Amino acid sequence: MSRRDVPSFDDLVGRDVPPAERERLRNAHELLLQAGPPPELSPELEQVPWPEEALAPLGLYRERRQRQQKPWLLIATAAAAAILIGFVVGHSTLNTTSASFAVVHTVNMHGTARAPRALASIDLGKAGADGNWPMLITVTNLAPVKGGGYYALWLSRHGRRIALCGSFNTKTGAKTEVKMSAAYSLKGIDGWIVMREPPASSRSAPQLVMTSET
Repeated sequence: MSRRDVPSFDDLVGRDVPPAERERLRNAHELLLQAGPPPELSPELEQVPWPEEALAPLGLYRERRQRQQKPWLLIATAAAAAILIGFVVGHSTLNTTSASFAVVHTVNMHGTARAPRALASIDLGKAGADGNWPMLITVTNLAPVKGGGYYALWLSRHGRRIALCGSFNTKTGAKTEVKMSAAYSLKGIDGWIVMREPPASSRSAPQLVMTSET
């Protein structure tokens, strides 16, 4: 069986994977290739008649002079390719689809005295042709607002709210990831803040709980 038509690492992964993630996937790819087929398979698996149609999607084929080749080699190669594809798809999903866009800048935030343990990061993407730019905010250790309240993410200037980016809530003991989109210009903006907005029935004022300012 020839492997000259097996898709290359670049064909499997593509060009849009971040450098660090690409290196991890390449290492996994090399380990799978080095592992090779298992020493033996059970008699039941050796009797499986793998058709050409099953091998074609993997870029494999049998040469006529090798038609008597042991089925375990075909099975092992197909299994290795399936593992690699599954690893690439699954690992990429876990690590890149959270943002699902190319991150061009990351803003780090920390809690104020009202939420001293809270941390957050904001991944910013490049503005599209329509002028909208995506963002992903990841928050930890920020207690949920009860009774109908919520948190609001704002662009700020000198600590004052300038433009609302979106609202979210959290869950106790869990990391919160929220995708947002905005069309504001960042010109003149020097920070980001998160306000705790009380329920509509409350007379309490919004409270500053997170900021990007040092």
